[in-house]
Amino acid sequence: MNSALRIAGKDLKLRIRDRSALIIGIVAPLALAFIFNLVFGGAVSGSGLGLEFGVVDGDGSEISGVFVAVLEDAEDAGVLSLERFGARPEAHAAVESDVIDAYFLIPEGLGESVLSNRRDVIEVVGSVNSPTATQVAVSFAEQFSTSLGAGQLAVATAADMAGVPVTGEFIAGLGQDPATAARSFVLDDRSAETRQLDASTFFAAGMAVFFLFFTVQIGVTGLLDERRDGTMARLMAAPINRVSIIAGKGIVAFLLGVVSMAVLVIATSLLMGADWGSPLGVAILVVTGVLSAVGIMGIVAAFARTPEGAGNLGSIVAVILGMLGGTFFPIGTTGGLLANLTFLTPHAWFMRGLGDLSSGAHWTSALPSAGAIAVFALVTGGVAWVALRRRGLE
Repeated sequence: MNSALRIAGKDLKLRIRDRSALIIGIVAPLALAFIFNLVFGGAVSGSGLGLEFGVVDGDGSEISGVFVAVLEDAEDAGVLSLERFGARPEAHAAVESDVIDAYFLIPEGLGESVLSNRRDVIEVVGSVNSPTATQVAVSFAEQFSTSLGAGQLAVATAADMAGVPVTGEFIAGLGQDPATAARSFVLDDRSAETRQLDASTFFAAGMAVFFLFFTVQIGVTGLLDERRDGTMARLMAAPINRVSIIAGKGIVAFLLGVVSMAVLVIATSLLMGADWGSPLGVAILVVTGVLSAVGIMGIVAAFARTPEGAGNLGSIVAVILGMLGGTFFPIGTTGGLLANLTFLTPHAWFMRGLGDLSSGAHWTSALPSAGAIAVFALVTGGVAWVALRRRGLE
């Protein structure tokens, strides 16, 4: 054990001097986390759209009141902000000056048109500077229009079968308020089975675990550096067994990974406002995540012939696993085959574990994900250990 610690100490001094571990393990992921959060933060969290809508109710009927009520429900749920205008020119001026993103113009006679089985439209006017918000507004209007159309079709069918014209009295006799029928959807607040991280935490965690594999690779490939520089033969000639040499390199990789992750957790929490959750839960995820990274990069080092080859192959593996694991974008929310494949990576389980720790959850919430990562660590670490003992020291 003393020999392994001495080898680890020697390698740590070398890594600190060349600054590569500092750049790859801390500077690069921290910088990219900042950039990704600034550019894509709203798209990931869904909270950065800042929808500002207006409405002009030129009808004042019960039908138009239902549509306004739907918008008010969305406002109460925090989805959008709603401003009411008395006339179209006021709302148009607000759009032109970018005070609001878009407004709904409910035409006069909308309620009458619905009762008379005629088509009328809710006009959406949006700012050229807010195409996404305008499209959201269009979706609201289209859903409401579709609901009205379905109600009109049902009433017309019933009237045709009865052989009578469509009148207010006939609709009332059907036993359903047309305003209630038009409101075919409501907004409901429910907790998801899998929690999603806010943008700052997502990108901080994503970049940390993505670069973790590059960081531990620096320590693991030290075996190949020793062989290339001719110092491996000296180590083998000394009274040091192979286990100590491999263990020493593994300790270096583990320490580099843990220090890198710890610094990033603290730095992003202070500088970006990232909320990682329970410190104990995060620590468990970090330790298991680092062990899995050491195992995977150990396999790469075992089958590579040169440090350069290990670096290239390791980079390919790290990028593929990182992208598949959803460290750049939350792939798991898309559903389908890709969402299932993502859990074949420790990255996805790490991100899921942090999601389970969000909203003040107890540290034990991270245990299922940490257990899955530990399985990766045991399997890949075992394979790497056997492969390195057979090939890594030749």
